[in-house]
Amino acid sequence: MKGFQIRHFAFMLLLLLCTKVEADNSYLVECRNSMKMQTAELSLVNCEQNLSSLDQQKFPLVAAKLMLYLHDINNELGKDSVAENYLSQIKISKIFTQSTEIQYLWFRKIATDNFYDNAYEEAKNYYQSAFEIAKKENKIQWLAKSYNDLASIAKKQGDYPQALTYFQKSLALKEELGNDFYTANTLSNLGLIYKTLEKYDESQHYFELALEKLVNYTATHDDLKALEYLAHIYQSLAHIYTINGEYQKQRFYSEKIIDYYQQTKNLKQSLYALIVLTRLHISANEYKPAQQFLVKLNQYLDTSENQFRGEIFLLNSQVAQNEKRSEEAINYIKQAIEAVDSTNEDTLKMEVYLYASELYLNTGYPYDSIIFLKKYQDLYEQLLQQKYSENIQIKQSEIENERISGRLLDQEIINQKKQQRINKLLNITLSIFVLFLIIGFCFAVYIFRKRKTHQHLITVIESHKQQLFLLNNIEKEEVQGATHAVDNTLSELLVIAMQDCLAVWEKYTQTNKVELAERSQIWSISIDSGRLRTRSLDKYLNLKKIPENPRWRNVVKTCHFILSECELDKKDRELLTQGLNNIMTIVKKESMQ
Repeated sequence: MKGFQIRHFAFMLLLLLCTKVEADNSYLVECRNSMKMQTAELSLVNCEQNLSSLDQQKFPLVAAKLMLYLHDINNELGKDSVAENYLSQIKISKIFTQSTEIQYLWFRKIATDNFYDNAYEEAKNYYQSAFEIAKKENKIQWLAKSYNDLASIAKKQGDYPQALTYFQKSLALKEELGNDFYTANTLSNLGLIYKTLEKYDESQHYFELALEKLVNYTATHDDLKALEYLAHIYQSLAHIYTINGEYQKQRFYSEKIIDYYQQTKNLKQSLYALIVLTRLHISANEYKPAQQFLVKLNQYLDTSENQFRGEIFLLNSQVAQNEKRSEEAINYIKQAIEAVDSTNEDTLKMEVYLYASELYLNTGYPYDSIIFLKKYQDLYEQLLQQKYSENIQIKQSEIENERISGRLLDQEIINQKKQQRINKLLNITLSIFVLFLIIGFCFAVYIFRKRKTHQHLITVIESHKQQLFLLNNIEKEEVQGATHAVDNTLSELLVIAMQDCLAVWEKYTQTNKVELAERSQIWSISIDSGRLRTRSLDKYLNLKKIPENPRWRNVVKTCHFILSECELDKKDRELLTQGLNNIMTIVKKESMQ
């Protein structure tokens, strides 16, 4: 009887303790839900009340997490000093040394603060510390977030290949977790990078995928943050559709941006939405509605929300120039240049410099035009170095330099016609032109040396291109010089060749068949349950599934693509070449029957 009483007492004590823990954890749930479904002001009140009601000595982990929530809320409200104070309290608490979860969250929060203060190196160090904790603990959700953090830093520092690598790793983990909101975030970031790299089709693809994920998420979750992020996707898609000339879709998403702008109370989000709408109207040569949005934007030029000053001055200059107010346009562009020169936004700088060059040329200031065109060229060359691989970079840089040199030459001719009496200006222009010729000559020498090292590979690639051309224009002729008899059927040879292609591709690129289909543009890609599939390619990997009338040219093109794209060793190159020869022999033989 006594033993039963002891067990009953222990059970009741455990039940009471669990109930207490559950009650205190409910503070976190309540605070988190408040942040999702209410404004920042209301969330601040609720979370502060929960923190004050909590027994922080008994539940330090819950208290630390509440402080992290309050840090985010105060940051959103612009109370930076209060937000920093919460991080300081956590850092000196005992729970910081006891809990790796708190350490991981703390490092990410302080890194994010540095990130938004443009202190990218400090942010990178803190993000790296969080990443090391995530690797040590081997938690997928932490790793997914840390890869996204490191990618954001790489993007800001201009290391786009590294950023793409990190974002792809984050995307794979987030898709494994199945959280649509987190997945949409990374898809959108990929879209932004491809937009920066001027790969607009890829950018549109990722933005549309992000939109699909966010729509799925918001259909089942009441989350203000998700709705805010949805507005960002609308803005990105509207801009991309404008660039790609899909104006009907652009207008559809512009209306959604207007709806969001009318509802949001966040000043920063409102300004960004107004800027996007103004840009869209100017791109469509609709200057009257653009002027109406600019009137609202100009009211905030002297406020603390000044990170958009450069863009606002640029838009003012464009509208003023359209209305033939040249002096005002020049004054605005000067202010835009001053604003962007103090930032690290290279894409915006390029846009401002290029427009300034055109404006100064049209208003009779050719020397200033050349100066800003040179600044634009310098930034564009940096972008090309990050955008392309070594071989493609050389060719693209050469093309871009020739284009810009041509523009400089055209400007020189115009300047001579307009201002022949300005000898001093002409001499300066000629000097700059000669300087560019010297740079171009040096660059040509560099290209020549590079090409020489790859001459053998180019010769082989050209040979395969000629073979492919002949395959597309097969005429009945005798087969001469056949080196061996072909016993296999065409289908068997196609399957063998395709299997060899995929094996070689995976070996040299460390990617999969989806990447092969996307980069070669030969095989179609579909989306099935959120996964990318290559159904048409898969049929050519199995003899039982290959079509009765196979598209042998697709297999041949795939072989040629891999031979041209990858630097293969002798054995693998001979393997693919032998497969091509076998297929060509069968095709020619059948064409004569």
